[in-house]
Amino acid sequence: MIWARVDGMPVIVLLRHGVSSANTAGILAGRAPGVSLTDQGISALRETLRMLPNQHFSRLLHSPLLRCEQTAEIARETISADTVAAVDDLIELDYGEWTGRSLKDLGGEELWKTVIDNASQARFPGGESIAEAAERAVARVATVVEELRNEERDDEKQRDPNSDEKKTSTSRWAMLVSHGDIIKALIADALAMPLDDFQRISVAPGSFTVIDYSGPRPVLSAMSITAARRVPLGPP
Repeated sequence: MIWARVDGMPVIVLLRHGVSSANTAGILAGRAPGVSLTDQGISALRETLRMLPNQHFSRLLHSPLLRCEQTAEIARETISADTVAAVDDLIELDYGEWTGRSLKDLGGEELWKTVIDNASQARFPGGESIAEAAERAVARVATVVEELRNEERDDEKQRDPNSDEKKTSTSRWAMLVSHGDIIKALIADALAMPLDDFQRISVAPGSFTVIDYSGPRPVLSAMSITAARRVPLGPP
């Protein structure tokens, strides 16, 4: 696989946690504790991480839930990161009373149609709305992008103008480890898609997505890249 490299740009890599026990059981895990990666999920994740277009990151931020913490730890076997931190803004949606229920059963709920067709209007009973979750995640990405841009400008100011070094600045990259619906909402925002359409996006467990923020508009460079096709995971 050949990746285009552009110097001096902030880039965000969105990494969805690897396949978890809840994924294989068809359960909506939400923020339930103790949901961990499966052995197959770990194996596929390691293969996927070898496909990353970059190995050094200014930041590695992850949801505080166990499956994302495990994913970030596995990522650190392949990448280096200047800072690593758990970030509440990247946590899974609070599904409230839906937490822990089977997806098959939830498909019969009246709210399910709203979740699929009018996501911006969906609020989970006793939990969070999809719009609220999207807002906090988008705000976090905007903050990270601005920080990376400021760091790139500082790099440029510190460069010796008389030096024979390459005149382009070093790219700043950040990796954010999160959950499927959160990443789908971030992709929809980058593409200026209405949140109501975000269910048209599919992001596989253990996959990474690359968004280039170098210009006035984000550019989706790659989406849902995964080696999991080598592992029989069953239908999505």
